[in-house]
Amino acid sequence: MQYRKLISCFIVLLCSRCLMAVELKTALTRLVINDKGFYTSIKVNDREIMGTGAYPVVSVVKNGQILLPKTLKVTGNKFLLTMEDNQVLELIVRQQPQAITYEVGTISHAYNALVFGPVKVTLHEVVGEVVGVAQGMELAFAMQSLNVKTNGGIPQECAPAYGSFFKYAGSNTDLSVSSTPYYNFAVADVKDGALFQLSALNRSEQTYRKVNQVEKALVLSVTGSAGNITGARIALFGDQRSRILDRIGKVEIEQGLPHPMIEGEWGKVSRGAMRSYLITNFSEEDMDIALDKTQRAGFRTVYHPDPFKTWGHFEWIPSLTKNGDQGIKSLADQASKMGIKIGVHTLSNFLTTNDAYVTPVPSKQLLKQGALELIGNIDEVQTRFEVTASSLFNVPLTLNALQIGDELITFGKAEQNGDRIVLTGCTRGAFGTQKATHEKKEPLYKLWDYPYRTLFPDLDLQDAFAHRLADIFNQTGIRQISFDGLEGCMYTGQDYYATAKFVTEYYNRLENKADLINDASRLDHFLWHIHTRMNWGEPWGEEMRKGQVASRIKNQDYFRRNLFPRMLGWFLVRLAERNFEATSLEDLEWALSESAGFDAGYAMSINMKTLKQHGQINALLDAMKNWDELRYANVFTEAQKQRLRDPETEWHLEKQNDKDFLLYPLFISDRFRCNLSEMQPGQPGGADWSWQSPEEGTYALRIKVEGEGIIANPSFTTSLGVVKIEGKLQANQYILLDHQGKATLTDQNYKVLSELNVQGKAILPKGTSGVSFACEVAGDSKPDVVVRYNTRLAPQKIRKP
Repeated sequence: MQYRKLISCFIVLLCSRCLMAVELKTALTRLVINDKGFYTSIKVNDREIMGTGAYPVVSVVKNGQILLPKTLKVTGNKFLLTMEDNQVLELIVRQQPQAITYEVGTISHAYNALVFGPVKVTLHEVVGEVVGVAQGMELAFAMQSLNVKTNGGIPQECAPAYGSFFKYAGSNTDLSVSSTPYYNFAVADVKDGALFQLSALNRSEQTYRKVNQVEKALVLSVTGSAGNITGARIALFGDQRSRILDRIGKVEIEQGLPHPMIEGEWGKVSRGAMRSYLITNFSEEDMDIALDKTQRAGFRTVYHPDPFKTWGHFEWIPSLTKNGDQGIKSLADQASKMGIKIGVHTLSNFLTTNDAYVTPVPSKQLLKQGALELIGNIDEVQTRFEVTASSLFNVPLTLNALQIGDELITFGKAEQNGDRIVLTGCTRGAFGTQKATHEKKEPLYKLWDYPYRTLFPDLDLQDAFAHRLADIFNQTGIRQISFDGLEGCMYTGQDYYATAKFVTEYYNRLENKADLINDASRLDHFLWHIHTRMNWGEPWGEEMRKGQVASRIKNQDYFRRNLFPRMLGWFLVRLAERNFEATSLEDLEWALSESAGFDAGYAMSINMKTLKQHGQINALLDAMKNWDELRYANVFTEAQKQRLRDPETEWHLEKQNDKDFLLYPLFISDRFRCNLSEMQPGQPGGADWSWQSPEEGTYALRIKVEGEGIIANPSFTTSLGVVKIEGKLQANQYILLDHQGKATLTDQNYKVLSELNVQGKAILPKGTSGVSFACEVAGDSKPDVVVRYNTRLAPQKIRKP
């Protein structure tokens, strides 16, 4: 307390003596502000980092015009800023051990928005656009929001004006889930520096904003003090670059921000935040199998990808449990006895049409695009009626839902006819609501929806969603959640305030926050403090090695510059299907080596059918455990990590004992194809290929048949010898030859059908060499034979502490 009093006195004395400047200090950071309310110096560790230009402590927007401060008067810890319209804005300033804070006090209600700054610093070697940290010259400077009403970035309506006025533009960020414009960042890289831009919007009145391409969508007011700019609050601080993350943790504690703990450490530094996990559709009937496989893989969490029958009230699917929350608690208790936690997937505020908020009586708080006007009365069976022309029909939706009274109506087509819109193909009493007659004057609303065939709640109703999710965690013992689809909150028109409010409402209601994993598919500034990590599903329509590889890698840079735990995304282990082979050990180890190289966790999605039917499932799970144990123990050297994260490399990890492992670099070939139907009369079945290997050594084989027909006794001849595998191979089967010379016949999902006798040894010379393939053809049909080989280089020894 004495520290705070001394600082306040220092400000008053300094100002009363010189009337020129105010100095603010916290550990290693010093700000100087002139008598006009503009920064003149920003120093970290006594080094000047302020960028060139004139930057105000705050600016405001009034009727689309940017207003700057004219004069600054200091009274105690209050900055009284007279703005260009002669209105006085009060800023409460505090100098605390970890940070300097600004809080908006009295402010004119006529102001539409307030921006802290913007202010530019010269540090921009690494710009953490979301966390609000700029790094360079071994220094770091941060500006962070201290509550949900203060957003990173500038409201979209104001962005062009600010860019023009302060003469800056930044780089957007592209992730595999989204592209985010620079004006939504807490700090933007503007090429010659980093520009901080935090803001608060006056949300106290109903308005119309551009929302998801709808130019004038209805945006309801935020009631009470939450809707006002008053109370918007930020922290400013700097430190040595190597200590900035630790400083953020101290600021969180000092300022009462969320400070989640994982395995006894702050979540942003705990390796527990980057633990990998299993995704599978377990149920009460097969929970034992799911837990056994989770434990075999060395994972501590098993996560259900689709647990809810409804979104809104979040009722459980009957195939998971028939006993509601109590049934889930029983599953969580069962898992806990094995040291395993349960996680669940959500689509945040997406609302299914089978939920009680929709049917049979729809909530008055369904999210509305805007109001429409009926041309005339409608009876309860009309499937065609007219409304006054509206721009709301310019952007096509999926459900085409309307709400009038307690009835929901969907329309098939909307066609403009002069000054009216004709709606045809209407379904009355949609989603199980009650058909009714309606008078022309009755309010009619067009609802927001999403291509998932879902609706949305308004801002107040989404609080009920958040509270229900928190209650589930409080009552069942579930310990992991993914807030997928958080962008749905933005359909309210309340941008990042809505996303921050949704997750914060959930988080504040939790009774036990320790060791809780909160991940999401996207990140915003304030939620940096709550979210444990980001992780999401990748497209399943590609092979594992091709599933958004560039984006996965790009995401790691995003996590690093934003001082955030790293995850590599979801990977799919699949059974054979029409367009894909079953996941092989080589496929899997490619993903595991990337995880080790980037030191990033992952989710492995394996449905229960695959867990039960994949012939190599235990080998795959063992590989996950071995790789992840070494990654988690951080035993790979930086040089090894650099090679492992190269997506063009292949690896195999072999366990010797509980401590010792061998890491083999692999060379995996392309697929070689022999079309037996193209053989000339009298020509034996076979082909001559050119193979290569970085070193002389054994080679492993995977042979399959495509098309009708059977082959037998395949052989491969190199300059160093011949290997012949005795046995028959038909469609939907493999012959697998390993490096020890053992051959097996498997089905298309690698289930072993028999062991095969092998003559000779498979050895490939170093460099490029000719290989002759031969086989016998059984019957008249002549299929294609597809061969892939791999060779191993000398292994590196890895030892686990």
